[in-house]
Amino acid sequence: MIDDILPLLRCPLCGGALSREDCSLVCPQGHCYDVARNGTVHFAPGRRERVYTRAFFEQRALAFASGLYAPVLEAIGRALSRFAPGERPVLVDAGCGEGYYLRGVSPERAMTRVGFDLSKDAIRMAARGGGDATFFVADLARIPLADGCADAVLDVFAPANYREFGRILRPGGVVIKLSPRAGYLRELRQLAGGRVPREMDGERVSRYEDAHMRVICREEIAYTQSVEPETVRALCHGSPLLSAIDADALDVSGVTRLTIEETLCVGTLS
Repeated sequence: MIDDILPLLRCPLCGGALSREDCSLVCPQGHCYDVARNGTVHFAPGRRERVYTRAFFEQRALAFASGLYAPVLEAIGRALSRFAPGERPVLVDAGCGEGYYLRGVSPERAMTRVGFDLSKDAIRMAARGGGDATFFVADLARIPLADGCADAVLDVFAPANYREFGRILRPGGVVIKLSPRAGYLRELRQLAGGRVPREMDGERVSRYEDAHMRVICREEIAYTQSVEPETVRALCHGSPLLSAIDADALDVSGVTRLTIEETLCVGTLS
């Protein structure tokens, strides 16, 4: 799949165009990146994700498979239809994890789907998921994509580098940023005693959005859904919300419903 987006790729070290040489991508300066058998490329040698493990992403995938986040996926699809309406837009998922949103959004629509994450484990899982998306390992501070190549950048609960987002977006392209609100997984928040990482503070994220881009739309996504015990356990071990606590110590036996409250923010950087 990496060959399909080769014209969009750039060397993260020097910004040079990349060409295919056997099982590697090489830039004019001689920087070389191997193409794995699964079609992925590691563009961030020496960097590794130290917080989220393979087990974390496996649990996330179980939670997504339950359908709990289907309404969020639909909201992203509506935003893309409204703000990136062109033919075969280029959608970049920054911090794509195991690829649920990039693969699943608007499956009926032809798009060039590109996802990256710093976690090799997440990218391996994403590459196994099928579909027409391309995934690679990359650092948010050095996105290996050409200037002005993307119609939309999707960022779901991931750190944002608006300078890099602005560089890879075409004029008029949009950032679609999702962040948790105070009621997000309130049932688990209450069990955790309110101990939530700073990056999961929705109000803080909104202030940062306002300071770094021109917000053109904000939509609140809110619903409560019945869930199976397996989904609750998966979220305890696969949600950034609970990354700072011992999830095994939580008594979730009484949790039969979960609340999703998120903010979907769309903005431009040019």
